[in-house]
Formats: sequence, structure tokens, C-alpha cells
Amino acid sequence: MRKYSKIYKIKPREKRGRFWVLSFFAGIFAIQMGCSLCCSSEPIQFETVFSDLKSQLSYLVLPLVPLHLAIYLLHFRKANYDLKTFNKFFARINMKTKAGVSVLVMSIFLLIVLDDESKLENGKLLDLVIQSIAAAVAVMLFDCLKIQRNTVEDEGVVARAKHHVAPGLAMAYFRYIENVVKGVYEEDGSEINKPHEEALHEYIKENEIGSVRDWVSSKILILFPESDQIRGTVQEIAKREKEDGENHCLTLDPITHKYFSSAQPRTSVLNVIKIKDNEIKIPYSCSEGCFRNPFVKSKSIDCDQIQMRNRESLLGVTPSGLCEKIHERKEWQNNYVIFAENRPLNTLYQMVDSPESQISFTRKDFEVQFKLYYAELKRLIEEDDVCKNKVELFLYHDYEHKKSGNFSKNLKNKILEMKMRDQKDN
Repeated sequence: MRKYSKIYKIKPREKRGRFWVLSFFAGIFAIQMGCSLCCSSEPIQFETVFSDLKSQLSYLVLPLVPLHLAIYLLHFRKANYDLKTFNKFFARINMKTKAGVSVLVMSIFLLIVLDDESKLENGKLLDLVIQSIAAAVAVMLFDCLKIQRNTVEDEGVVARAKHHVAPGLAMAYFRYIENVVKGVYEEDGSEINKPHEEALHEYIKENEIGSVRDWVSSKILILFPESDQIRGTVQEIAKREKEDGENHCLTLDPITHKYFSSAQPRTSVLNVIKIKDNEIKIPYSCSEGCFRNPFVKSKSIDCDQIQMRNRESLLGVTPSGLCEKIHERKEWQNNYVIFAENRPLNTLYQMVDSPESQISFTRKDFEVQFKLYYAELKRLIEEDDVCKNKVELFLYHDYEHKKSGNFSKNLKNKILEMKMRDQKDN
């Protein structure tokens, strides 16, 4: 099974490589200058060093003029020779940066084409024209082959864009979760739908799952399986109950909530997963009459009573009939987890599966939108004072083979984390 890149680790470089690239070129330039000075037969003087430095810098910046001209001409051609469209290509570049580069290019141009007496040299101007044509051909070739494109930077542009799918999905789903958690009320204050906390208490009472051996999550889990096939739907979770290694099951009675969408009454369903902890054996000192013989009732002493007392002494039972041995008992707990089906995530999966003739949405697009959707929904929930204590996102890996019991394993780890957090808070 193919494993894709970890979705939650996709992060643009954010221009962090500029320092290292510039440092590399500065180091190469310093080494070159040092070697030229050390290998020179003439004595080292300040004027000589300054002259060499000036000539080397002039040689390095010489290609800037033809490259600058070639890039502008290429984009002017792309804009169909329209100035308004042409300006949009460079609208994201800072004005000071554009002005600084333009002044630098103009200064270099004058240094190239003018001689010592500040007169125009036709030979240098002709060389500059030839270099500009060569630079234009190189830039066009780079553009056609898309060598200048970078996937990481493209993902960064998508992440910073205002118009993409993820925030809209996150906001719509958050409104639904908000209605479930806080309840729905009429304008006059009458209740349409109970808050989740009240509905959960009624559910526990109706299904009689409030004993010591039952643990019910007070939070609503929203599943975010990071996978190439698993989507975390109710149908998939029910289907995986029968797979080897899985020991969870969906309860028959879900928790229902009523809410309004586009002025239409709707009914939402929160499903409940039941999963039992692994059985553990706990040693304990017994203080009960485990081996008390029910037939010893008479106070008279006979042979049978003597034999029975001898047997009790061998078994570790005191004359009072109480056991003093160390026994083992099995303990476990039935865990009930309430979760809301992550339908916006299913929508993203459906977009990936759609044929290209209907929509162009690649796996890479899905990974970016997955990350943005998760981050936006998490932000909305954490900023709400009520929802942040009642809803939790469950991001987990689900790449492993189906027979490994991966879902139950991940769910048990999450339950253990929630239990430890509850104990710490209490």
C-alpha cells in the first residue's frame, strides 16, 4: 500500500533558505578573491585589492541587466502587451524592492556601456544586446520547462490564499457542531434541541451505562484519519468490526439532535462506539470466607470436623473461616466514545475520486486542503469557550494493514489519553 507524505507535516519554507544560499555565494566569492590575491606575484596593496574587488563585482553583476530586461519582456508578452495586466504580474512585489532593483540595474547599465570619459561605446552596447537576446532565450526555456516552479512554494501560495475550499467547509461544520453542543432555542427562549450534555445524561440513563465498569466520554470526537483509503465514515467503522484484531462495535442506539439548516428542520446523529479495555489481572489479599465449608455447623467435635480443620489449615484458611491467601481478579472497563461523522472530510475524498473531466483535484491538493481544514476547524473550536471543552479532534494514522486492528488500537490510546487528562483535571 502506498503511503503518502504525512499531511500534518506539510509546511512551506517561508523563505528560510535565502540566508543559506546567499551565505554560500558569499563564501565562494571570498575564497575566489583570497586565492587570486595569494597567487598574485605582485605585492598586496590596498589599491590593488580594491581594484580587484571592483572588477570581480562588476563581472558578477554584469548578467543582471540582460536578465532583468529578458524577464520584463517575457512577462510583457504574457500580458498580451497590456500594461494593466503586466503590472499585475509584479503586484505582490514590494514597491521599495522594485525601485531598488530598478535603480541598481540602471547603475550597472551605465557602468557597462560608458567608458572612462563617460561616452557611449558601441561595442559594449552591441555586446549587451547579444547578452539580452541570449538571456531572453534562456528565460523562455526555463518558463516552458517550468523549472522555476516549486511545489512547496505553490502549496504555500495556496495556504495563504483567501479563496479555497477548506475554510468554508470548516465554518459550515463548526456551525453544525456548535448547535449540537449548545442546543437550539427559539427566539422566545423555548427549547428546540437540548444541549449535548443534557442529551448525553439522558442517553446514559436510558441505556443504563452509568456503572463503575462503564466509562462514557463527555467530549464529542471528530475523526481525522490520515490515510490513503480509510475515510472514517460510519459505514467503514461498522464494517471494520468484523476484521481481525479489531474489538470495537457501534451501539444500536445513537444520540440524536435537532437543528435548523437554511430554515429547514434537520436531525443529526451522533454515533457511539463501544470498546472494552484490555483485561488485566490484579493481585489482592482476600479477607472473605473463600474456603469456608458450609457443612460445618455442629458445635460437637467429631472425626469429620477434625479432618475438615486439617484441610482448612492446608488451604490457608483461618479457624474463623477467612482466607488469607493472595488471589487474582480480572478487571476491565467498557468505554463509550461519542463521535460525529466528519462529512466535510468525506467531501474532500470524493473530490479526489472524481474524474478529471469533472474537477481537477489531485492528491496533493487534497493533502493541502486536509491540513487547512483541520487547522481552521481546530482554531474555531478552540476560540469558542463552550465547544473547546466539549469537542476534540482526533488526528491519527491509518495506513496499516486491515488485519492489524489499527483503528481499535488508536482508539484505545486516545481513550487512555482522555482518561489521564480527566484524572489530572480532577
